Amino acid sequence: MSDDKKTIETPLPKLDERAIAKKYGLRELSYPDSEQIKALVTFLTAAIESGRSGPVPKTAVVVVLDFLQATVNRQHITKGPRMPQEEFDALQTPYYLAARVVTKVMRDREEGSIKGKVYESTYLSLNHFMELLRSLLDPGCYWLRLKDLPAGVRDVMDGLRAFLTYYPEQRRKGRAL
Repeated sequence: MSDDKKTIETPLPKLDERAIAKKYGLRELSYPDSEQIKALVTFLTAAIESGRSGPVPKTAVVVVLDFLQATVNRQHITKGPRMPQEEFDALQTPYYLAARVVTKVMRDREEGSIKGKVYESTYLSLNHFMELLRSLLDPGCYWLRLKDLPAGVRDVMDGLRAFLTYYPEQRRKGRAL
């Protein structure tokens, strides 16, 4: 066989999650920038330490809430027969990273056995985070006006703070823990 008849394989282009989402009619995933994360982490830290809620950084809350909701929505898509596995994996990556980060947070807190429950605990954790963020945006939320934040709210705030601390680092690395 002569050399001119051989096929030349071109390297696959780097998969762009946003372009793939647009291709399949999904909303683009907008990641919160570092300043928004810092503002929200600072707010959460102050609220956890003092037990009271100060002024809420609403822009940061809205952006993080939108990001978490889009991440959970990515978990609910199914692979179509004409969708290449690489594109499907690229769409699922944000949730996969979230699962790894939630697992690390739970391991750091030593919250019981999480083996075999990674995606279930991630889904529940992300939903708790979203509910907390929605409450922060709700002007009628009763615990924002209380002298002391309820213990459950503080726990969710602490989990969200840890999640927001680890997730950007893992996304930058481009891999899970």
